[in-house]
Amino acid sequence: MGTATGISAAKSRLWKPPVVGIATFVLMFIAIALAHTLMVWIEHSLGRDLTLKVSPLIGFSGIVMLWYGIKSKNENFQTWIGFFAGIIVWMAWVEFFYMWYGRMNWGMLPRMDGADGLSVSGTWPEYMIMGSTVGILMMMLCFYTFDKDTRCNMFVWFQKHLGLREGLGPSTKTARDRNYAIITFMEVFFVTWFCYSWNLLCFDPGLVGSDTAFKAVNLASIFVATIWSGFCFTRLIRYKRTSTALRYAIPVGNIFWVNVEVMSKFGLLTEIWVDPWTYTTEMAVVFAAFVGLIFALWMAPKKEAEVGNWKNQGAG
Repeated sequence: MGTATGISAAKSRLWKPPVVGIATFVLMFIAIALAHTLMVWIEHSLGRDLTLKVSPLIGFSGIVMLWYGIKSKNENFQTWIGFFAGIIVWMAWVEFFYMWYGRMNWGMLPRMDGADGLSVSGTWPEYMIMGSTVGILMMMLCFYTFDKDTRCNMFVWFQKHLGLREGLGPSTKTARDRNYAIITFMEVFFVTWFCYSWNLLCFDPGLVGSDTAFKAVNLASIFVATIWSGFCFTRLIRYKRTSTALRYAIPVGNIFWVNVEVMSKFGLLTEIWVDPWTYTTEMAVVFAAFVGLIFALWMAPKKEAEVGNWKNQGAG
């Protein structure tokens, strides 16, 4: 009994700021890379034609996961389910579907550039379609800006500085009323959409050109992404609850990943995550680290409210 108590006390001392924040940030950073790997692996294993045919079913499996998570009363479980369901649905119902629509249904060609006009710029049909959805994305972001029940720090900041708080009125929901499966799911979806659009707009030669302006815009993108994610990271490392930290790490990791995409575009990084067969050892280590972090975060001490026990707990 004494040994078990000692182990529990040691775990509690370990899982304190900044460990929780750093662990969730690293997990998120690795998850973004492995999400790319998963897409490549599915397409390679099934073949492109079959992948695009079964992608609706793959996405539906994510919805089933979400349904199961929403029924749970365990915040920790809800958060993890929402996280993985969001990745699966985005991959299947957005990326694979746009791939089918652009390449197979419309027969679109990728954007070409280079001196001979025969080099693929990296803007494949699915990404050209995705870039055209920016208006819908901005409309949805406006919706969340005017949502009085949002607890997203960014939208709350907008509400305060736009003088909306009084007009919107007090929130009608407490922490106990919120289902973190759907919240995490939508966060993964919208943050991924936002950061994809950010990169695609900055990479679009039709908007920023391909020479000096392209470099200037993308260097500015690195500057903004580094400052923004760095500021958010300083907040993330103050978190004590692993569930809350994981949700906050979603935007922090994705915004910082904007830098990875830009540096890859400039040829400064090798994207080993999209070529796992060449970099088998490296990706095996990355995957092992990912699994290890999930296990560690899952086993980390939780507050009673995180596991669905609200007895003697406040509403926060």
